[in-house]
Amino acid sequence: MRFEEIPGLLALKETLVLSHQRNHLAHAQLFSGQEGGAALPLAIAYATYLLCEYKESADACGSCLTCQKMTKHIHPDVHYFFPSAKPEKEDGKQQSRVNEVWRELIIEQPYAALGDLISALDTENKQNQISKAEAKKIVQTVSMKSFEGGLKILIIWYPEKMNGAAANAILKVLEEPPENTLYLMVTYHYEDLLTTIISRLQLVTVPSFSEDEMMEYLVKNQDATAEDAIKAYRFSNGSLPNAVAELKECNEDELHWFIDWMRNCIGAKYDFLSRMSEQFKQISRAKQQIKMRWALEMIRNAILVKEAEDLISSQGAERVFILKFSNAINLQGLELIYKDLSETLYYLERHAHPQMAQLALSIRLSHIIRTHRG
Repeated sequence: MRFEEIPGLLALKETLVLSHQRNHLAHAQLFSGQEGGAALPLAIAYATYLLCEYKESADACGSCLTCQKMTKHIHPDVHYFFPSAKPEKEDGKQQSRVNEVWRELIIEQPYAALGDLISALDTENKQNQISKAEAKKIVQTVSMKSFEGGLKILIIWYPEKMNGAAANAILKVLEEPPENTLYLMVTYHYEDLLTTIISRLQLVTVPSFSEDEMMEYLVKNQDATAEDAIKAYRFSNGSLPNAVAELKECNEDELHWFIDWMRNCIGAKYDFLSRMSEQFKQISRAKQQIKMRWALEMIRNAILVKEAEDLISSQGAERVFILKFSNAINLQGLELIYKDLSETLYYLERHAHPQMAQLALSIRLSHIIRTHRG
């Protein structure tokens, strides 16, 4: 990963490069951004630049042996730590499998979130965290000599998932690391980090992608039209994977899914709703969130139509359904549906069990719809 592969954020990239060129490299840095944003790719690109054998003025060369190792995430002096479920039995094979799944995921989806890793490892029903045992590995890694004689970098993904014992175990090495050791932590929920950890880190705030930055990326790298890129950005909530997933989804399919969902809620067909929740679990987390945002947009338009039809731009079958749905349910009911959808999306973004979350939502919506007829 190189800086040039990451859309926009030019000022922040320049700041990171200058920190090296001016020898102002903080030994422990916290990259704080939103899931689906550039925090992890930026940390990896920064590590690549620092280790590159033939640095360019503002980026790694991309062709030296070090850059090639970084592309495959196999550099011996770059160590990755991330949340995972405790294995049923401790053995090297299990940990090797977890590390390989992580490596493949980040190669394929550099903007991935923890939910993607949990899905890949099939550990949704387990507690995924950075345990005290992992913290001990961090301490051991810090005490080791660099394999290639230069900088040793520890990239810690989701440090907010450290339990108290794990956080306390690394405090000393975090504050007083050996020479040529660099910590790059990547967080998406800064407020959940322990203050004892935060106080030992230099904060690097990673902004969300702007509309122009994301649109340019989608048009250039995903062959999107400008119109489709705008629509994808609207449903992405600033997440690049969400935007890419939205591009690949057919809007007509989303409409049919939403209509079927609402009809089953209206008819209180709980057997069908249960099947829908099972199917919902099978799709990627990015697509789950897109469906929730699509539903929110539909309900938002149904609320707007209560005021005036010309307030919405939807056309065709989508517009017809919105008008019918708005007429069928009173304003209070629509507002309650919008509130429940928003809350469910919030929990899905924080790795709630998708099948349970969607089924519970369906049951609540069925009750709201049947008790708030227009």
